[in-house]
Order: sequence, then structure tokens, then C-alpha cells
Amino acid sequence: MERRITKRGIALGLIALVLGITLVGCGTSTNKTQQGTNSSQEVKKDYLKPVPKGTALVTSNNNVTKQLMAQKDVLGTQISEEKGIMYGKITFKTGVDKTYAHELANEFLTQLKVNYPKRQITTQVIVDGKTTDSISFKP
Repeated sequence: MERRITKRGIALGLIALVLGITLVGCGTSTNKTQQGTNSSQEVKKDYLKPVPKGTALVTSNNNVTKQLMAQKDVLGTQISEEKGIMYGKITFKTGVDKTYAHELANEFLTQLKVNYPKRQITTQVIVDGKTTDSISFKP
């Protein structure tokens, strides 16, 4: 019986490892379309228009905030700094589509990387007062 538990433990460990690797891969999304598949998945949309590099920081942050607030299901945004890390938080309505919220947070991260070069940045998805998704970048 001890052998069966060990094999089961190893199998569960491998499954957890594969899931972990899969989830890490999901955090680094790309804008590639798959050709020749009959998938019902939507192609990633660009929700935010990039603010040109060199735009004054306050203007750039205001522009991104206005764009985020115009998006579906967004209740609020916040850009702050804590212990040297820049945080971009997006608060969504209850029931927001998780994929959509993740894509929007990823685009927010991309813009914050332009606004705060060489800084560690984290964007967070907030639903019902709880962080449901977080994407980080370390230069």
C-alpha cells in the first residue's frame, strides 16, 4: 500500500507541475492568430491605444486611465507606487469575463512599461474587492 501512495504522490506532483507550467505560459500571452483551426476562441483585441513614448507622465497616465474607464465592466483604475514597485489596478464589475480582464490588465502593463521604464510593475484585476489576477514585470 505504501508503494501505491508513493506512485500516486508522484503522479499528483507531475500533474501539479504540468499545470504550473501551463499557467505560467498563460501569463505571457502573445498576439498571434492560429490559422487552420476551427477554434471558437476570439482573436485578442487591442483595447488600449498606445500613448506615444515621450509623452509627459501625468498626461500619459491620464490618457490610459480614460481609455480604461471607457472599457466594458470597468469601475475604476489606480496607479500607485509601493516600496519601489509600480502598481496598476483595474476594478471590474462582478461577473466580468476573466479572459477579457486578463487581456486588459496585460495591455495596462504594456503601457506602464512605457511610462515607467526600468521599473518593476504589477497590474492587478480587482473584482468584489479581491485581487483575482495579477501580472508582473521585472526589468
